[in-house]
Amino acid sequence: MLPPRRELRSAPSPTRGPELVRRLPRLLVGLALAVPVLVVAGVVLASLIVVRDPLPDADTVRLRVPAVPTPAAASADCSRLLSGLPGEMTTERGLVARRVLAEPAPPGTVAWGGEGGAAPVVMRCGLPRPAELAPGAPLLAVDGVDWVAVEDATPAATTWVTTDRAVYVGLTVPDGLGTDPVVGISRSVKIALVSRATG
Repeated sequence: MLPPRRELRSAPSPTRGPELVRRLPRLLVGLALAVPVLVVAGVVLASLIVVRDPLPDADTVRLRVPAVPTPAAASADCSRLLSGLPGEMTTERGLVARRVLAEPAPPGTVAWGGEGGAAPVVMRCGLPRPAELAPGAPLLAVDGVDWVAVEDATPAATTWVTTDRAVYVGLTVPDGLGTDPVVGISRSVKIALVSRATG
């Protein structure tokens, strides 16, 4: 009589299923804790890099503007004009922000733009009478304000000076910015300064 045949079968491991079920929640909990820690570490590292290497901008870098004679800069007329000037100026290249001037700031002087080494738009109030203001001088009329172009040491720019106001106001506009700055300042001049006969 033959001995009974034994079949070799691998017995199912009674612990494999529950063991896997026990390990899975631990893995998920570990991931849930690790992800926020990695996010916080990344934010801290990025903030250190930004704080270590800040980029200069118009709010942190004071603009140095050369001084010119402005004998009437302390007048009530100039004070009124300066207090009503806009914080931004329109140019053909877009808006430029008003800048804080480096000390000692020239009296009666305000500037816009000049970021990244570009030349700023500079307005000066209380200038002396320009030599170019003579009978027959060509004038530019903008929004009811007359301007005359004057000789200026500023390269690649045009300086305009009012001719018909209580004080002389100069505006130096770098080439390529168009006439929008003259239009914007003319509005402020017209509001703040009374007109007078040109002569």
